[in-house]
Amino acid sequence: MRVSRIAIGDARWAEFTSSHPAASPFHIPAWSVLVAECYGFEAFVLAVRDTDNGILAGIPVVAVPSLLGKPRWVSLPFSDSCPLLAAPGVRVDEVAGALREHVLASGARELELRTRLPAADGLYPVEVGYNYLLALPRDPAGLHLSKGHRQNRNLAARGGVRVTRGSTTDDVAAFYRLHTLTRRRQGVPVQPRRFFELVGERLLARGSGFVATATLNGEVVAAGLFLTHNGTIVAKYRASDPAHRDTGAGFLVDWEAIAAACGEGYHTLDLGRTDHGEEGQRRYKTGWGAVEEPLIYTHAADQAPKAAALRGGRFSKAIIRHSPLWVPRAIGEVLYRWTA
Repeated sequence: MRVSRIAIGDARWAEFTSSHPAASPFHIPAWSVLVAECYGFEAFVLAVRDTDNGILAGIPVVAVPSLLGKPRWVSLPFSDSCPLLAAPGVRVDEVAGALREHVLASGARELELRTRLPAADGLYPVEVGYNYLLALPRDPAGLHLSKGHRQNRNLAARGGVRVTRGSTTDDVAAFYRLHTLTRRRQGVPVQPRRFFELVGERLLARGSGFVATATLNGEVVAAGLFLTHNGTIVAKYRASDPAHRDTGAGFLVDWEAIAAACGEGYHTLDLGRTDHGEEGQRRYKTGWGAVEEPLIYTHAADQAPKAAALRGGRFSKAIIRHSPLWVPRAIGEVLYRWTA
């Protein structure tokens, strides 16, 4: 098999991702382009091609600079899961071997694939947490919510919370404000505002997602940012106003988005990654009826990856939680580029 780099905007890749049944919003070229543009990375596709230059398999890749010299190739930054796409009849183990050989000869430090590939020499699967998928019925009445999820959803509806969908710059700005509040409460940095502006411009405004916004008495109290493609809807980000967390608004945001997705013919809801130890998130996602599975990333490299560095200690989280909003924003502007 022959692996080569092709431009992220290559028409053959766009056609391949538009029709492949396993393609998610993270496979479409616009996602790679906006990530690369926001953080100053290079985006491209590693394509396995036949003798007629048709694509047999491929993955979108972003080259992330490293302080150690050699860049890391990642498929794909800020994407919880990004499966290898292969045409019918193409063997995944052969594609994985061809990708490994290409990476080792490229000068890159490694290729991190956010998907499970068969373990082999130079291919190292690592469990990083859990992923959650929910098969969507046509009728939302067929969904099996936990008792607590139903109660919180109903609490919000009875209390006057209303949910609307939109994709305007105002919708994105309202979401970003709550996102900042949520990240500060969690004690973690905030992705740059420019990232969400690009998501709005390159994806939401072009029909590849939306913001679901919950209001109570005219005040925005919760919001979710959803991405869509090819029958899959991804609950990418959730946010809420800490002053209104007891209203159940976040549950109603997700419920309204999920129920609408059922009626609009989406077949899969992707609730994204949860890290080990995040028991509250695990209960929240399985409470919608989603199936929890180990999330495996595969590293193509000349040696097994070292244990990941800790994301941050209690001290740094405490500082962020008690800081003005500009602090987690400023930290994110500086550091997020290096977390890809």
